[in-house]
Amino acid sequence: MKEQKTTALIKSVIAELGVEQIQLQRMEVGAACIIRGKKPGPTLALRADMDALPLEEKTGLDYASKIPFTMHACGHDLNTTILIGVLQQMVERRIDEHIAGNIKFLFQPAEETLEGARLMIDAQVLQNPKVDMILMSHGDPDLKVGQIGLFSEFSHANSDTFIIEMKGTGGHAARPYETQDLVLTGSYIITMFQSIISRNLDARDIAVLSVSSFNAGNAPNIIPSTARLTGTVRTLADNVQEIIQNRMQEICASAASAFHLEVSFQYKRGTPSCKVDDHAEALLLGAASKYIQRKDIFDLKTRMGGEDFAYFSRLVPAGVMRLGVTPPDSKKYGSTHSSTFRADMNAIPVGVKILCQAVEDYFKCN
Repeated sequence: MKEQKTTALIKSVIAELGVEQIQLQRMEVGAACIIRGKKPGPTLALRADMDALPLEEKTGLDYASKIPFTMHACGHDLNTTILIGVLQQMVERRIDEHIAGNIKFLFQPAEETLEGARLMIDAQVLQNPKVDMILMSHGDPDLKVGQIGLFSEFSHANSDTFIIEMKGTGGHAARPYETQDLVLTGSYIITMFQSIISRNLDARDIAVLSVSSFNAGNAPNIIPSTARLTGTVRTLADNVQEIIQNRMQEICASAASAFHLEVSFQYKRGTPSCKVDDHAEALLLGAASKYIQRKDIFDLKTRMGGEDFAYFSRLVPAGVMRLGVTPPDSKKYGSTHSSTFRADMNAIPVGVKILCQAVEDYFKCN
């Protein structure tokens, strides 16, 4: 939510193109605009995220970030540039004279903190007129320039976190019978957690449960009186998410009873799983097929990471495209969220062409 300069730049481009801006209620950053067709019809939205990450850029590029500890290490600058390119193309082609319906362009802040999409939804970007379908493109360093990836059912997972706090009687490690061993209790909880996916879920369900930290004590001869476990749960189906949360709660309660100590369990639901619409993905597939070969269009497996585009996809049929950003003749420069990440600029026209074609195909079909 600090994208003031990026917001100003995008709004200046929108103004120069003479496109109607959409006012985002109670938002100081982010931008949106709409091209209204001459005839009534459905509304298609295109979304690009525009925020950066708290990293010191080490790419050595001429256009590297000049702001300390701020870098577009996930390629959101690329995503925004592509959407600006699509907007320019639509204006130059006078698309408003040829379509029955509307096109909304959403430049979303704060994807990395997983709050921007909800704020834009609260600002009514999906209303007045109501959006009937929404598309997004995101750069992917695992794909080469000229390649794209599409999904079926889900593109990203429910992204939840949990915190377990334990309190008991500590004491001398040589006399454990005088204590309530929180390390043993925590180990029991971790072991039982790993039985949830293998024994409480259908083997065909997809889920990840990881305990990523276990903090307890700091001396070899002291059994601590407090301990803390944290971790993440990733699921696709909401009913699976519910089963796991309930079983974790039950295991923590049983551990408290069995080991005679206090165990508090906090489960925080993050971004929901990102559902993709078959028709939206087919629209992107058809558009891409006019510019790249079928062998360069990949059916991707669901990413178990989170993506706040999911908040849009829960309300509107949504399509997600991963766009190749690695040069065809080299290895990827660096992973996303790393200080060496960069995207090949040749990915820009590929993304613009596919999204422009998707827009035109959408209104032809409708």
